[in-house]
Amino acid sequence: TSYGLDDLDRAIADGAAEGVVRVLTAPGKDQILGATVIGSHAGELLAEFTLAMRWKLGLNKILGTIHPYPTWSESA
Repeated sequence: TSYGLDDLDRAIADGAAEGVVRVLTAPGKDQILGATVIGSHAGELLAEFTLAMRWKLGLNKILGTIHPYPTWSESA
């Protein structure tokens, strides 16, 4: 699953809309196997994926979470 930072309102507002968030899931499941974030504020975005992987929360749990708007965490 990929999400371009050029679709993220906060990244656009900050003038840092170049990059991508990629999440690798198990085939046919939403279990997160890994995540790659390329772009500004990448380190701030990895914590949510690390937490989800540690506690075996699937990608749909993250996608179903309401994030503050407009923030970088909204890209998860």
